[in-house]
Amino acid sequence: MKKTFFIRPCHDDVTSYLHYYSKELLIESKKRGFKTINKEKADANALMITGIIKKNNPDFIMFNGHGNPNTICGHHDEPLIKLNKNHSLIKNKIIYSLSCSSALKLGKKVADSKSTFIGYIDEFALGMDINSQAVVHRDKRARLFLEPSNLLVKSLLKGNNVKEAVIKARNLMKKNISKLKTDPFPDAKDYLPYLFNNLVVLSLLGNDSAKL
Repeated sequence: MKKTFFIRPCHDDVTSYLHYYSKELLIESKKRGFKTINKEKADANALMITGIIKKNNPDFIMFNGHGNPNTICGHHDEPLIKLNKNHSLIKNKIIYSLSCSSALKLGKKVADSKSTFIGYIDEFALGMDINSQAVVHRDKRARLFLEPSNLLVKSLLKGNNVKEAVIKARNLMKKNISKLKTDPFPDAKDYLPYLFNNLVVLSLLGNDSAKL
């Protein structure tokens, strides 16, 4: 049985949104018959994550959280994976890092003919409605940014290879950009450059034919 691992810190506005949206991916993973491992909130710490990866050797890992070119962070921005320290821990797997800039250096170091790293070479933008932050599911702005990310993972769970999954995510980004051009809400056009940014900086590195 193939294994999936979801890492879901939740300590500020951004990680709270990522935590909420990734919940449906856990449901999808279980429905598809994967052994699904979930560590969230305070459990998304370096000691816990490192131990689980070493013990379970998951086929797919999704990181939700903050990051930079050298690092993927967990709960309260604790470094989980660092370039030239423990990046080999996530080799020979399919990785999706929903973390700012982590594909720029870390992802390139991880990726090779047996390893796939999907992530962002610059900041991942997340539009939010300040009036909906207490009720995330009502935030129409955030949905435009996070649904493409969820579609990418769902496509992998359904058996698409990584290249196909990334194409589907990019196509939904383009569709959402078109939606924003029609002013679905008063400040819609203010979000256009940020959604376009996500389209540009989403990167697929390494083995682009890998699948679960």
